[in-house]
Amino acid sequence: MTANVINLNDHRRALDKATRQKMRRFLNNEITWAEVEGMTFEQAQQIGKLGCDLAAKGRLQDARIIFEGMVAGNPKDTSAQAALGTVYQRLNRKDDARVCYDRAIELYEDNIIALANRGELKLRAGEADGLADLTRAAQIDQKGLTAAGRRARALLKFLLERAAAAAGKQAATR
Repeated sequence: MTANVINLNDHRRALDKATRQKMRRFLNNEITWAEVEGMTFEQAQQIGKLGCDLAAKGRLQDARIIFEGMVAGNPKDTSAQAALGTVYQRLNRKDDARVCYDRAIELYEDNIIALANRGELKLRAGEADGLADLTRAAQIDQKGLTAAGRRARALLKFLLERAAAAAGKQAATR
């Protein structure tokens, strides 16, 4: 009786030199998986837009899958990190959202979405330094061109008005 041995190498296609080099660069953390796959910036933008559209329609689990895939493919994509954080925040996964916002800001310190959302999370958790994040987001978007910048400005205005009202009540009781 002869033993059947499966030779896995028989059916494996040889990788071309360029692909082997990309894989080596990926393993050395020099490029992202998206770069290995040849994903263009435009393609990533289209996928990100799909994720945003899904989130806007309330399909948060689908949006989460899109953005988790984008972050896995390119962990250096600050926009995908911030978008994933936003989805996590809407899913009430605050710790996960905070990790994404921290990473997005680490990659790009002027990420308005990450700053505004992290600032809000920090304030809701009782962390006063959330004000610094909101202030930074409002400073970056001085003209209010982005929804995140406008929200940061509105939150700061609300907090200032609330503090002024509290100070007024305190002065009146003296």
